Amino acid sequence: MENRGVKSVRIIKRLLEHPDGSLTRYGLAKSSGTSQPYGVKMVQKLSAKGLVTGTRVLNMEGLARYGVDLQPHPALVVEMYHVEPLEFLKRYAKEYALTTYFAENRLTHHLFPFRCDAYVTMPELERLKAHIKKEGLLGAGNMRFIIPADEQIIKDAQNISGVRVVSLGQLLMDLVKEGGVCMEAFEILVERHVRKG
Repeated sequence: MENRGVKSVRIIKRLLEHPDGSLTRYGLAKSSGTSQPYGVKMVQKLSAKGLVTGTRVLNMEGLARYGVDLQPHPALVVEMYHVEPLEFLKRYAKEYALTTYFAENRLTHHLFPFRCDAYVTMPELERLKAHIKKEGLLGAGNMRFIIPADEQIIKDAQNISGVRVVSLGQLLMDLVKEGGVCMEAFEILVERHVRKG
């Protein structure tokens, strides 16, 4: 059984991707894999916080921050180093989804891709560790692999320019969580890639 944090975050991600109110409450629940009563209850909760009215988002950053607060902690985070992190991923990984710097760089080219963050499954992480031992280093480095509490993050990935990237809603939340210069990237993504109401 999935926990409520996972279900609530899925709803928030769909709202971040369609902030114009174009999703019905039924459509929102269905697209996030939750029940209609749960979706309605969550929208009411978000509305009481002043983040949405109906399914129209009033505060993108506030909604993303609320999603970050609700998101369950990752099961595991592992750092590694490789001279060419993206090429390493393209060569060896199958079940992954880029996020933060490298993902944003694929969409708007605002952030310098200094660290390659990717969600991966546990079996995928074990395969990557075996390869990194031959080609790179384990420990602090330029790659960070995250085992998410919700593997749907990886399943929802989209192919952009030959690499798998998290959904737009997940990327917006991850940029807010990262903070700093990533907030500029958040604003640019909202401006260029999110449907307006």
